Amino acid sequence: MAETEYDFDVAVTFAGEDRSYVEEVVKLVKAQGFAVFYDEDSKVATWGEDLTEYFADVYERRARYAVMFISASYAAKPWTRLERRSVLARALQEASPYLLPVRLDSTQLSGVRSTIGYLDGHEEGSAGIADAIREKLQQPKSDGERRFNGRVPRTPAEVAILLGERPRAWEYLLFAYWLVFKLEQNKSAYNDHRLKFAISGQHIDSEEVLDYSQAELARLGATTATFEELLSGDAQATAMGLPGEPGDPDLIEHLADRMIAIYVDLMGWAYRLRSAAPAGDEAREMLRALADYATQPIEEIRRFVYGFRDEMDEITARLAEGNVERSEYITFVIPDDVRERYDRALQAQGPPPLGERGCGRVF
Repeated sequence: MAETEYDFDVAVTFAGEDRSYVEEVVKLVKAQGFAVFYDEDSKVATWGEDLTEYFADVYERRARYAVMFISASYAAKPWTRLERRSVLARALQEASPYLLPVRLDSTQLSGVRSTIGYLDGHEEGSAGIADAIREKLQQPKSDGERRFNGRVPRTPAEVAILLGERPRAWEYLLFAYWLVFKLEQNKSAYNDHRLKFAISGQHIDSEEVLDYSQAELARLGATTATFEELLSGDAQATAMGLPGEPGDPDLIEHLADRMIAIYVDLMGWAYRLRSAAPAGDEAREMLRALADYATQPIEEIRRFVYGFRDEMDEITARLAEGNVERSEYITFVIPDDVRERYDRALQAQGPPPLGERGCGRVF
């Protein structure tokens, strides 16, 4: 279908409970000169029509894009279910994105895959959604046109394009996107860690401090070991696919999520030690010095994530020149000055210094 055959640039589908938000978006999009199918504007056109056929025709044939405003109310209503079926039927026939989902809450809709790029309606605001629709409509749309830009996606819309086209190494481009996305979701916790901020928490009796610190060291070792397991070939092969086989988008996102969960756990571990309230200045200094054991692993994960994205930004061009092989070591170590600070505080408590814990893995 040629672009000139569309009666509407965009058709919106939403629940009545969300009308005020959607109406503001529609008003802004129309003000930019685009034709929008909005039920309130079509009262005369739909007067006397069989609405099940009329709306199916709009969503399946007459609009260039369908913007779906997803919420609990949207999922619950039979009429929006009818509209959704028409939108999904059209989306199955399109070579490029047709459904543009906007989330108004965390509701998951049957038939709408979690891997489809979406925008957060509350985060973007009505003006942000209207601007995004305008930008989407200004992009050329033809079935034979490649729109993948050759780099790691930066937006949900670019994720949708990547998954629609699936170029070589798309699995690693998607993995890089999710790593950065999920890492940046924890910016506040990272800033707390940088500032060494912690609110006083668990009281620890003086005779329990050494046992507590050794138990926490064991937990740190278990955490780094889990990270190493996630970098193993088995976990990657399951998510990314064996050579010659496609990856699984859901598992790729989940693998990234679990890796960043380790990053978050390391920050939580350091926070717990800094917030502990033992008796005595030496014990307090020992636990705070121990908390700094997490700093290098935290920064190493950040270095890996952003470095991996930078390298994947170049992978498309490099693959055009031939096959690419890469490996990377991620090593967790304890810097000498951090270990010495902890050792001094530990010696004041009695037992000899404890060694460092490290792990490395080729990726």
